[in-house]
Amino acid sequence: MMNIILSFFILLISVNVKGATFQDENNNIPKPIAYESVSQPNAMLIYDNKGHNKYLNAINDTFCDQSKNTKYAYEGGNYHLVITGFDISLDNSSYGIGHYFSKKKLEALKLGTKYFISYLKDRFRYLMSRYMYKYDFETNYATDLTILVDDLKSLIYDRFNYELKHNHIKIKKEPEDEKLKKRSRDIFKILVQCSAIRLQGYIIKTIKDEDQIYLSKESSLYFTIALSNYQSRATYDFKFPEYEIVEADAKSLRKS
Repeated sequence: MMNIILSFFILLISVNVKGATFQDENNNIPKPIAYESVSQPNAMLIYDNKGHNKYLNAINDTFCDQSKNTKYAYEGGNYHLVITGFDISLDNSSYGIGHYFSKKKLEALKLGTKYFISYLKDRFRYLMSRYMYKYDFETNYATDLTILVDDLKSLIYDRFNYELKHNHIKIKKEPEDEKLKKRSRDIFKILVQCSAIRLQGYIIKTIKDEDQIYLSKESSLYFTIALSNYQSRATYDFKFPEYEIVEADAKSLRKS
């Protein structure tokens, strides 16, 4: 088992993990800091087709719009999880999302993409709120990371068709036009089925004290996770998470 050497440094962050303070062993004046999560997912197409680029741009533009004021960082159990890399590969063949790449279906593509990213964010939140308590990333990190990946695959992919069929997945603000409504739902479904997700980030130990959360500035579990309908795998290392020093008079901290 890898021995983790604790640093003298401690991070003090608020409960909603908007920002943090940093203080060294000499009790210097704390400076506000922030962990930087990825700003949005990045969609890529499996097959090179220049005619599909404008539709790929529409997907990424929707990801950008739906990621405003979103922090891809979550807290659950005894851990703070920060996603620093978020790539989604899409099968753009005629059997995949490429079937919906046309000017007439562009509005439905944007709506289906909106449902897709909302669904993924909801699955991440559900994992952190309901599952993180059972993992031990200090002493059983290899096994429990594998279990986490299997749990996430189950939440995103394995149960999707059943939950969609039985209306367990709630879609907000659907269009009144029945044709557009059906097509956007079909696109949402195919986006899940034809996607492969790659996540990178940190799982950082948290220590709670009343209304504060402390993060020991030690080496943390750095993960790379690959998920799709057909696979779930992960690799890991131990690294020191990067943080940013924020100006003292800044009105708000950057995304953590």
